[in-house]
Amino acid sequence: MQSLANVYFYSSAWWVVLIFVFALLHKLRARTEFISALAGYRLVPEGALRYWWLLPLSEFSAVLELLLSIGASRWLALSLFVLYAVAISINLLRGRRHIDCGCGGDGTAIGWGLVVRNVVLAGLALPQQIPPGDLIGVGVALTLCTIALGWLGYGIFNQLFANSVQG
Repeated sequence: MQSLANVYFYSSAWWVVLIFVFALLHKLRARTEFISALAGYRLVPEGALRYWWLLPLSEFSAVLELLLSIGASRWLALSLFVLYAVAISINLLRGRRHIDCGCGGDGTAIGWGLVVRNVVLAGLALPQQIPPGDLIGVGVALTLCTIALGWLGYGIFNQLFANSVQG
């Protein structure tokens, strides 16, 4: 049972790291589109958009927090996922369903599925204590498979959600 705790601990930490690395790279590569998506939320004054780089910097900081704490500290990641869920929820409650989420990829409109996704990701980002014992042998293989399957599942969910809001 302890090895399953190790597998969950390390797999969830790596999922969060991969998600934030993907997100921050998208924001940096498609800066104009990201700023446009950020403006579409209408949650900050127009002048504050010049500080758009604070979000990818925060995501990079969350990655560093996870890596430097060996996955135990996840407070920044948790906060960012909650922030994203709240921002999307506010706009959905305002009736603004056709704005780009700014999550990466092809302009995906916001929806309650993205709120649920971010709440689930916030659950994965809950800070945890490093489980005792080493992750060796089968545990390492299981962790790597879990990371790969989790990443694949995340990609499939995002594509299904993108397809559902397009048509």
